Amino acid sequence: MFNNVGNANTGEGKKVAKELEGLAGKALPLVSTPDLKEARATLSVEFPYALDVIDWILKEVALRSYVQIRPTILVGPPGCGKSRFANRLLKVLAVPHDVIPCGGISDGTFAGTARRWSTGEPSLPFALITRYKIAGPGAILDEIEKAGTSRHNGQAHDALLAFLERETACRFHDPYVQAPCDLSHVNWLMTANSLASLSGPLRDRCRIIRFPEPSSEHLPPLSRMIIIDILAEQGLDQRWATPLDQHELEAVARVWSGGSLRKLRCLVEGMLASRDLRH
Repeated sequence: MFNNVGNANTGEGKKVAKELEGLAGKALPLVSTPDLKEARATLSVEFPYALDVIDWILKEVALRSYVQIRPTILVGPPGCGKSRFANRLLKVLAVPHDVIPCGGISDGTFAGTARRWSTGEPSLPFALITRYKIAGPGAILDEIEKAGTSRHNGQAHDALLAFLERETACRFHDPYVQAPCDLSHVNWLMTANSLASLSGPLRDRCRIIRFPEPSSEHLPPLSRMIIIDILAEQGLDQRWATPLDQHELEAVARVWSGGSLRKLRCLVEGMLASRDLRH
């Protein structure tokens, strides 16, 4: 990932070298491509309305022996499940990752800050690589369009540009490490409700995929997954999950004809609560 720490003889340089001890000059492993048939089967059950998206991404993953997803922006209306999909995709592919909400980010700290400042820290991809001890971790930038656009202290969208092309990412000069670093294997997934506020250079460096909304035909499988999620949050075994019966499905369908999964979850929660009252 990097050969050595720059200016390692200074006080701050010695501190950084100690933090990164054992990593300089070390080749870190990549995430091996798992059984993609199994991955597709899992994702298809959870996202039956997004089969085209699943196939498009997994077809690319199948080209290598290790997981490498090109920088991708999933665009769709609020509540369509794109953030959950990004998270589940990387989990199913066994890629360690962080989810970074972009609302309120108003500077360029994605690219790291110089060690001379008390708040000095490495770039986001470098931090992920060193935390997970692999060369290809994942970064999910949730609602990327909500990052601030002022350039007073740098700008998040601008800071990302160097990481999204292999030519620049493979020799990124991290300001904290003060040395060229190979960050080219990091898997970047972003979600957005709209592309309107994203710069042309950022859009040009990413594959843009329109993430669909579910429709009423997907109500039975989606309601089952929501019930399983609710049980998991309560610490209960999913084997306790009882799907909505036909009358319950019809009652939900009268209110939800498709669209936001958040609204659907509220309706399913209400239906489960009414079950408790009946019993």
